[in-house]
Amino acid sequence: MDTYSYCIIAPCYNEEQVIALFLKDLEDNLGIFGNAHFQILVINDASIDNSLEELKAFKFMDERFSLKIVSLEQNQGHQAAINVGLNYARGLERDFEAVVVMDSDGEDDPKAILQVLEDKNREDIVFVSRAGRKEGIRFKIGYRVYKTIFFLIIGKRINYGNFSILSKKVLRHIANQSFLHYPTFLSKQNFSIRYFPYNRRQRIDGISKMNTKSLIFHGLYSLIELGEEVLFFFIKILGVFFMLTFGMGIYIVLSKFVFNTAIQGWASSFGIGLVIICLIILCTIVLGLMLVSMKKQLKTNEVSYQVYE
Repeated sequence: MDTYSYCIIAPCYNEEQVIALFLKDLEDNLGIFGNAHFQILVINDASIDNSLEELKAFKFMDERFSLKIVSLEQNQGHQAAINVGLNYARGLERDFEAVVVMDSDGEDDPKAILQVLEDKNREDIVFVSRAGRKEGIRFKIGYRVYKTIFFLIIGKRINYGNFSILSKKVLRHIANQSFLHYPTFLSKQNFSIRYFPYNRRQRIDGISKMNTKSLIFHGLYSLIELGEEVLFFFIKILGVFFMLTFGMGIYIVLSKFVFNTAIQGWASSFGIGLVIICLIILCTIVLGLMLVSMKKQLKTNEVSYQVYE
């Protein structure tokens, strides 16, 4: 029987209460998957609790599972931790058949990984999209608003997160590339993509680290990742206001010099308002072009870390 190796990348920040349960859950669920080896790569994002000690103390019972801990010396944030994990996995000597990116809080169900890996004809990128999730009412409202804004600007629906399974050629392609928002960055890659709906579970400790501020910035980062599409949206808006301004100018001229129906003051005020709006949108586009240009010039930052096995 052929033996395949898989890598699971899981960022971890202040998960001392749940990280051991998360690893045991992986072993219990994935251990039934044939003659496979699983390299678990936990990226400790400079946790300030006892997460690192819990990780060092953990031992898998199944010899087909091995654990590496990449402990960052400074907190980099969730998305940057994923970036470090992908780059580190690419540098390992083992040639992984697939790489899984998932959160370590217990929401992402390992049973979904089993169903995807059992499909030998799977796409290069498989997003385990959210068929259902258990969240508070405030988070649900905020997430709904974010998805609506995303759809209005980009024209696509977003119902996927970090939970994803990548082929080895995708890993080779994206390693050492920088990103602000991993799932959006991944969705732009020129590979076959499948969206696999699966219900998310309740967090093991029931506590979400995504507050209102982090949710807002997480949404903004996804739009920055799609900077060209956002700029095109504003260019279209500018085109609409330009046509309105042009049409308003013709109407003013006809009303004043042909039909003698102009009402003093209102047309010029309205026209000036349209011009100001056009200028604001134009400035937004120029600023956006500068930000996109700067983002394209970014290189993956050198991140200091220690590795434990």
